[in-house]
Amino acid sequence: MFDFLLPFLLIGFGIYFRFFTPQNKASALAYRTKASLKSDHHFEAAHRYLGLLWISFGAFAIFLYLLLLFIPLNFFVRSSLFILIVILLVFLSIRQTEKYLAKL
Repeated sequence: MFDFLLPFLLIGFGIYFRFFTPQNKASALAYRTKASLKSDHHFEAAHRYLGLLWISFGAFAIFLYLLLLFIPLNFFVRSSLFILIVILLVFLSIRQTEKYLAKL
């Protein structure tokens, strides 16, 4: 049942990164990779782009969860499948953000 909270966490952190970019690069809640730490512009662009992806992926995950409710699956199987999909979406968002930063 708590797996339904994952999309809301994605949306919440997405809003935080999109609209309230951390000012300190050493902040505990910051997207820190080699590409994002190149400059202040890259750092801010990475957070804005990642925030946008997480908001959209979170909305998609809510839709997917509601869709999975109508498929006759065991609760454990449905939860495991959903958590796996959310983890894959997070990895996909990191990959897309790194591609975006490479274009800057």
